[in-house]
Amino acid sequence: MRKSRILTFLFGLWPGAGQMYLGYMKRGISLMLAFCFVFAVSGVLGLGIFAFILPVIWFYAFFDTLNLRSMSYEFLPHDDFLFHLDSLNVRKVTEFFQRRHLLGGILLIALGVYILLYNIVLPYLAAYFSINLYPFFSFFSDLPALILAVVIILLGLRLIRESIPHKAIEDDYEDDYQEYQEYHDEDSTHPSES
Repeated sequence: MRKSRILTFLFGLWPGAGQMYLGYMKRGISLMLAFCFVFAVSGVLGLGIFAFILPVIWFYAFFDTLNLRSMSYEFLPHDDFLFHLDSLNVRKVTEFFQRRHLLGGILLIALGVYILLYNIVLPYLAAYFSINLYPFFSFFSDLPALILAVVIILLGLRLIRESIPHKAIEDDYEDDYQEYQEYHDEDSTHPSES
């Protein structure tokens, strides 16, 4: 049964909703999550540089909805996620956090303290004690962007470190070790000659 053109158009105005209305749940969820993630990163974390991606996602989702509605049944694509996370091994990530309960606990406590300070403690202190807490609010509002920037830099450094050919380094160690062995072999023969 064909879906209504008007409802397809109206649902198509929100990225992912049009696909979901047409029965493409995985595709719709992918687009909706991508749109909301970019919106959160650009708005909530104050990284407006990523906001230019929002219209791209919106237009793609809108015209994808209209194209899916206009296709005949034999040419309709299979419903699938737009972004495959096959390279991200979920089992390895789960095992990582199972082995490192301390890290997970520290991250959760830090997040809870951040939410508590930013949303409850600092506004309460500012309201009832007439204290100028603008520097604290400013710091706490910039804290997520600071953390994200540090994480991005650390990931970049790790990628650079992993791209260095380790074989060349290992060969240098082997050459140094052989020179060391030859030197000590020569030293061990000299005392016996005298």
